[in-house]
Amino acid sequence: MQEEFFIRLAQDSDLECIREIELEAAKRFKGLGLIDHLLEQSFCQKRLKELIKQEQVWVVSSQTFPVGFTIMSILGQEAYLEEISVLPQYGGQGLGTKLIDIVCQWSKSKGLNSILLSTFRSVRWNAPFYEKLGFKILRSQEWNHEMHKIRTAEKLHGYPIDERVFMRLNLTKTKLDI
Repeated sequence: MQEEFFIRLAQDSDLECIREIELEAAKRFKGLGLIDHLLEQSFCQKRLKELIKQEQVWVVSSQTFPVGFTIMSILGQEAYLEEISVLPQYGGQGLGTKLIDIVCQWSKSKGLNSILLSTFRSVRWNAPFYEKLGFKILRSQEWNHEMHKIRTAEKLHGYPIDERVFMRLNLTKTKLDI
């Protein structure tokens, strides 16, 4: 029998689970030479609490515990996918896609026409995954001021920025069933 999952808005009581999922999911990057030095770091808890309060964080749960999450914010006229993580043992079940579907619905409800994200170009569960969902890689000439700020912050945080890309999903032309 296949396990059932549901998605709900995150609550403050999910903070520790979100952190644990994030750290466990980050282990998939170990040995790729990209963020080994960042594997023990997690999303700023103060900022996470703010976004939970603003109803911009969702968790995907089994009947017993959360197995994934997504964190959204708004940058100007676009939704920004801050992070999405699923426990590795629950990967490949479409949970990431279901979380993207939820954020598409949320973005549209906010009157936003696109979702922006920053991710690794060649990691198969990063840019190639998002491309399958209709996200397009943006050239640096297409970046706005906010994107330049994000890239600078990523560089300061220790990300190899030459391996990172910005991607955008136009919600008026999405491949997802929303």
